[in-house]
Amino acid sequence: MGWLASVLYPVGRYLTPLPETGPTGPVNLTRGEIGKLEQDGFVIVPVVGKRVLVLEDSEGDIRALSARCTHEGCTVQYVADDSLIWCACHNAKFDLEGGVISGPPPKPLPRFYGERRDDGSVVINVVEQA
Repeated sequence: MGWLASVLYPVGRYLTPLPETGPTGPVNLTRGEIGKLEQDGFVIVPVVGKRVLVLEDSEGDIRALSARCTHEGCTVQYVADDSLIWCACHNAKFDLEGGVISGPPPKPLPRFYGERRDDGSVVINVVEQA
């Protein structure tokens, strides 16, 4: 019974969406979040009650997209080696613009404004881009 619980608990935690809390308006990433962005190539941050995937592509551009898959709401992640966004729940794949490449999602990931300023700070605004 203990073994079963030790296997199912991490799976359940992974599939449970992150809490949707966060500040309102444009958000400056913290030093820790910028460090994670530079180290891992992406970071997921709460902005205005939404989970936002912030990534830096191979050209150094900051991109901000919803971190919630449009299929069943699982958390997506950036796969830098393949230059795509992946949802582990049903193996869905999105391009860096949020468009669906493969899998069951019915629509693309919403895109938001993200920019790196001259002082090195990163600002995210959850006004959806067209």
